[in-house]
Amino acid sequence: MIQSLSWSQKISKTSWTSHPAWTMVAAFGCYFCVYGFRKPFTAGLYENQFWMGIHWKSILISSQIAGYMLSKWMGIFFVSSISWEKRTKAIILSIIIAEFALLGFGFIPKPWNLVFLVINGLPLGMVFGYIQGFLEGKRNTELFIAALGSSFILADGVSKSMGISVLNLGVSENWMPFTTGLIYLLPFLGFVWMLTLIPRPSIEETQERSERQPMTPKDRIQLVKELWPGILCISLLYLFAALLRGIRSDFAPEIWKYLGYVSVPSLYSQTEIWVTVGILVINGSLVIIKNNTNAFYLSLTIIGMGFLLLVFAGIWGIDYIHPFWLIVMTGFGIYLPYLTITTSVFERMIAITKHKANIGFLMYIVDSIGYLGYNTLLISVGFIFPSLDLPAIFFSWILWFGIAGIVISLGNWIYMRRRLK
Repeated sequence: MIQSLSWSQKISKTSWTSHPAWTMVAAFGCYFCVYGFRKPFTAGLYENQFWMGIHWKSILISSQIAGYMLSKWMGIFFVSSISWEKRTKAIILSIIIAEFALLGFGFIPKPWNLVFLVINGLPLGMVFGYIQGFLEGKRNTELFIAALGSSFILADGVSKSMGISVLNLGVSENWMPFTTGLIYLLPFLGFVWMLTLIPRPSIEETQERSERQPMTPKDRIQLVKELWPGILCISLLYLFAALLRGIRSDFAPEIWKYLGYVSVPSLYSQTEIWVTVGILVINGSLVIIKNNTNAFYLSLTIIGMGFLLLVFAGIWGIDYIHPFWLIVMTGFGIYLPYLTITTSVFERMIAITKHKANIGFLMYIVDSIGYLGYNTLLISVGFIFPSLDLPAIFFSWILWFGIAGIVISLGNWIYMRRRLK
């Protein structure tokens, strides 16, 4: 007897859900909406609100980052071990927990409501890895993850604008994050539905890129044991990029002021459009290279070129380059290593070694180190060295991190060449 297919099954059989554009839109849109549950609260000013002598907004940001950082460490185990079938439920459950945490933030009085921002950050930090699991092990993986990685550049600003719009409607600062999350909920579910229709890697793709499976503790130990020098080098490179990215993003007005400019909102979008398009083109074009070994070493070279740009910006930037293009150059220098590691390095390394592994495990190792480093920096500046001038530090660090990044990139290139020969 012939059984009729359900509507969703019929949709999944159509060819257009297999088109790369479908996957790119699903990944970009889903993570774009995730920011609607994470960042809107930063649109509040929380004027004249302090706790223990510290500005209340700074405490709230630190609280959410603490939860987010902890989730990165948890993600090393959770994200790497989850199966394809459970990813959709994990994404939806993460957002439900995050939204209910925002409900608690609005309902519970200060200062106890800061606990709910910690809870809010805990599940959100793992969503990127869950989405990434739908994209890896395919011919167009670099293109897909480039779209996913670039989504937060735009989503950050839009979520804050949405938060301001909700405040302008008369909603209080404590209830604004929950209200904004409700606005994002329906489109979020739509993009999750699109994720469910993304086809699994084909037999040909599995042969080219190796099969991606949930990892056991034994698998994780074996992979790190065999490639730990390379993983350590990549983690350091990612840490350098994460530190500089955090300063450049969170202290952008101060950096523009340091360069002699009064920052306006259009400056942020104008510089980041150049960076976003450039990074998408460079990282996305790696899918053209079918040979995994060639693509892997080209990715390592691109990382080194990013740090070389930072050296140029550190030496000649302030004196000889227009501030607008200097900010664009630093963006390229930071995001080339930051996103190339995410989009290509781990993907091709797994394809070459044929380890029973997935990007989520390796990605969350470097991401947890990056967030730990940046949080340590923020705590040091906020409580131990409050007089430090972060913009001045930024333009000093791009030079020294750039030099260190080139040296480590070269050493890693040589090591990997010998180890994977």
